[in-house]
Amino acid sequence: MKTVLIRCRADDSPRETNVSGCYPPLGLACLAAVLRTAGHPVIIIDAEVYGLTRGELVARLPPDVDLVGFTSTTLLWPSVRQTAAAVRRAMPRATLIVGGPQVTAFPEDTLASSVFDAGVIGDGESAIVEIAARLSAHAPLTDVPGCVVRDGQGGVRVTGPARWVEDLDALPMPAIDLLPVARYRSILSRDPFVTMITSRGCPYRCAFCSQIYTGPSLRTRSPANIIVEMERAVKEYGAREIILFDETFGVKRNEAMQLCTLIRERGLDVRWSARTRIDVLDAELMTAMRAAGCYFLHLGIESGSQRVLDLMKKKITLDEARRVVRMARDLGFFVHGYFMLGYPGETRRETAATTRFSRQLGLDVASYTIAIPNPRTPLFDDAVRNGYIAADFWREYTFGRIPAEIPPLATRECPAGFLRRAARMAYLRFFLRPAIVVRNIRFLKESGNWRQVWYAFRLWLREELR
Repeated sequence: MKTVLIRCRADDSPRETNVSGCYPPLGLACLAAVLRTAGHPVIIIDAEVYGLTRGELVARLPPDVDLVGFTSTTLLWPSVRQTAAAVRRAMPRATLIVGGPQVTAFPEDTLASSVFDAGVIGDGESAIVEIAARLSAHAPLTDVPGCVVRDGQGGVRVTGPARWVEDLDALPMPAIDLLPVARYRSILSRDPFVTMITSRGCPYRCAFCSQIYTGPSLRTRSPANIIVEMERAVKEYGAREIILFDETFGVKRNEAMQLCTLIRERGLDVRWSARTRIDVLDAELMTAMRAAGCYFLHLGIESGSQRVLDLMKKKITLDEARRVVRMARDLGFFVHGYFMLGYPGETRRETAATTRFSRQLGLDVASYTIAIPNPRTPLFDDAVRNGYIAADFWREYTFGRIPAEIPPLATRECPAGFLRRAARMAYLRFFLRPAIVVRNIRFLKESGNWRQVWYAFRLWLREELR
C-alpha cells in the first residue's frame, strides 16, 4: 500500500510545537519504519515544520496514495479533523486512519465525529502493518485488533483493547531519513539534532497525567539497542545532539548506568539531554550521565507548595528538589524546571510560592503552564466533581461543538485572568534577572543558536498578546 503519514499544523498558532523549537514527529518515523520493513512504500508530510496550509498539504499528496495516516493529541484534534475532511474530498478512494492520544482516550467519539475509516488504540506499529496488509488483500478492517472501525451499518465499534509493544528492541529504527532533519530546530539544542526514546510508559501516577496514552507498564529498550541508534544518529545524520523524549529517563537505574558506560566505551562524541524525575536522580547516576555527554536535565518540579505537590500525587518533596538541582548544577548540568500554575485547590499565595521557589532553586531555564484537565486523568475527574468543568467537555470538544481553544482551569480562588498574569510575570521575573541573562547568553553562544533568539521571542510575544 502506498502510504502517506501526516503531522498536521495547529490552526491559528505559531508553526513551532512550542516557542523553544520544532521537533521531528518521532512516532510517525516509527510507523514509517515498520511499514517500510513490511514492504509498503511510505512518505511523511510534516505540515508543522513546513508551515503548510491545508490546501498546500493536500497538494503535496501523491495522486495514487492508498492509505493516509494521521496522528493526533486531543488538543490538536480540531485541526486533524478538518484536515482529514479536506483530504477525503480530494481523495475519496483513499483509506484514512488516525492514531495517537485522542483515539486512545475517545475511540468511538473520534471516529463518529470525523471522516476516518479506522482509528488505532495504543501503540500503532502492529495495527498499521495489519491494516496495510488487509487493504493489500482487499480484506475488511472490521476485525483488526486494537482499533475502532466503522461497522458497515452507519455505526462504529471497538475491536478490542489497546495493543502495546512489549519488546521495543524488536522494532526497526525510526525512519529518520524520511524527515527533513535539517529543518527542525531547537533554541536549546545544537543543530543538527535528532530525538529518541529509550522507553515507553511511566510507572508513576501523577494526578494530572494518564498512563492511558503510553500504556499501563514501563517498557524499556536494552542499552545495546539504544547505542546502535545513537551511533546511527551521529554517523549517518551528523547529529551533534540527541534529545531523549522519554517520560522518565533512568527509572531502570542499572540500564541507564549501562548506557552511559557504552557511550563512553564507544567514544561517541555527542551531547544529549534527558527528561526525568527528581526522585530518580542521585549523585552516582548524574555523575555517570555527565561523563557520558549528558549536559541538560529537564525536571518536572511542578510546585513550590508541598501541599499542592501532595494534591498532584507527585511523591516528591521541596527539599529533594533543592538537593537534586544543587547537585546537578555542581556537576555542570544546564537545568530546566517545569512548573504548573492554578492546580485545583491551589491558593494565590501558593501560586506565588511556586514562582518564587523556581527563582530560588538555581535553575537555568523555567517553564510555567496553567493546569489543563486532560482527558482520562484524575485531575479531570476532580475538576468535574468540583464543578470546574463539565463532565462531557472533551466529548463536546471532540465533536467540534465548543471552541478549539482550551480555557485555563480557573477556580474562584484563581480565575483565568489571574493565572495568565501570573504566568506572564513568572517568565519575566525569572528570565530578566542579570545572572540568568548572562548564563543564558553564554549557553546560547556555545550552542550557536543566536539566530533563533529573536524568532523565539517574537513567537512568545505573539502568544502572550493573543
